[in-house]
Amino acid sequence: MKKHLLFAGFLVINTLSAQVGINTSNPQTAFHVDGAKDNSTSGAPTATQQLNDFTTTSSGSLGIGTSAPTSKVELNSGTANTSGLKFRNLTSSTPVASAGQTLGVDASGTIITVPNASAPSVVTAEVANTSNTGYLVNDLGYIMIPTTQQALNIPAGGKAVFINFMLGIDYAAFPSGGGSAYYEVRLFIDNQPTNVYLTVQEKDQGGSNASFSFSTVKSLSAGSHTIDARMIRAVNNGTTSGANMTCRIISMSFNASYIN
Repeated sequence: MKKHLLFAGFLVINTLSAQVGINTSNPQTAFHVDGAKDNSTSGAPTATQQLNDFTTTSSGSLGIGTSAPTSKVELNSGTANTSGLKFRNLTSSTPVASAGQTLGVDASGTIITVPNASAPSVVTAEVANTSNTGYLVNDLGYIMIPTTQQALNIPAGGKAVFINFMLGIDYAAFPSGGGSAYYEVRLFIDNQPTNVYLTVQEKDQGGSNASFSFSTVKSLSAGSHTIDARMIRAVNNGTTSGANMTCRIISMSFNASYIN
């Protein structure tokens, strides 16, 4: 009788220490349910066979769709870009809570908290003047139009910036042969010319003036940037090369803005 009891006790202890399988004779973890009964009797189940499995490891990790969870809870839907996790009573029509933290996923698929989005606002830098400042323009190189240079500080991550310039230029004194030349105003960012410019032909000498206006959107990286407008005689058209055109600013309006 004692021998029978000892043998029965050994069987109970051995059963308690063994891996438990349901619908499978080949459990891979402490507790392993093979939902579709499609696992092989030896070796690890394939990735496809694991998709209907439910497992619990000896360390307390839970796997759904996987027999080898790498987190405390790991769910494998078997479909790319689909989590497989669903909240029946929490949908896109659920009212937004007054407070809380936004959730996201990292590169490995682990759920993490991410910064809550702040309310968008438009950040604008602008200036306008009628300085009547004089400067000289020729065909030998760009000259920065006085008072047009502005500094922008872009926050981390960079921004797409809307930039607008409106310039009224007075031709105060004409060079030899002047009267039919073409003048160009171009946008410069960080002392580099952009593809944003406007070219107009000089009008009749004496009281002549021109207007230049252009707008664009440019992607600027984080940090400090300088923006200005520069002028050149693009086509001499009879005007002596190197001869200076005397110009004055009648009006200048600049603004740059981005959504923050």
